[in-house]
Amino acid sequence: MADDTQNILCGTCRIPVEGPADPDSQDVFSCPRCGNSDTLENVMASAKSFVEELAARSLQESAREAARGSKFIKFEGKSIPHRTYRFITNHKF
Repeated sequence: MADDTQNILCGTCRIPVEGPADPDSQDVFSCPRCGNSDTLENVMASAKSFVEELAARSLQESAREAARGSKFIKFEGKSIPHRTYRFITNHKF
């Protein structure tokens, strides 16, 4: 999965953001529809946080499903709260 490449999407419009072809960390990327924009560094930080939350939700749901049928394991974890992100990816777990 190291070669898994995903588009960075606007968190509001869910369409790919646009920016320079060979960007550095201070180049600006923006949504062509709503104008949501930020530097590459901040866009990547937002997308990374989104993927981390998505992975945590997937792991939590797997643990909940595993414990559901067991008499010996009780799952009491709180649900991970939904956050909004300015920039996301189209990852699926």
